[in-house]
Amino acid sequence: MSDLTYINKDLIMEGTLQAKDSQVVIAGKFKGNIEAKTVILESSSFFDGTLNAEHLKIEGQARGDVTAEFLEITGSGNFDGKLKTNSLSVDTGAKVSGNVGRITN
Repeated sequence: MSDLTYINKDLIMEGTLQAKDSQVVIAGKFKGNIEAKTVILESSSFFDGTLNAEHLKIEGQARGDVTAEFLEITGSGNFDGKLKTNSLSVDTGAKVSGNVGRITN
């Protein structure tokens, strides 16, 4: 994992971001589709859309359809939507609503 894409807290982006072998860190707002190896949604972030990643850490707000092999929602994290994962960690204080299911091959 040598590449990193960082969307700072002052940015508002909309569209599709494909970074299959890279890490994406979002501190601002993103609406659309993301595909990446690792995604971190920082505490100041807001994500709305479809997200596919091997590893996802939600510290901010997210809604939509999420598929991640490993998913971590921290105490400041807030998720509303549909989750598919094979490994889920939810810290005390996190807010999760919607559907949670396993990834099927």
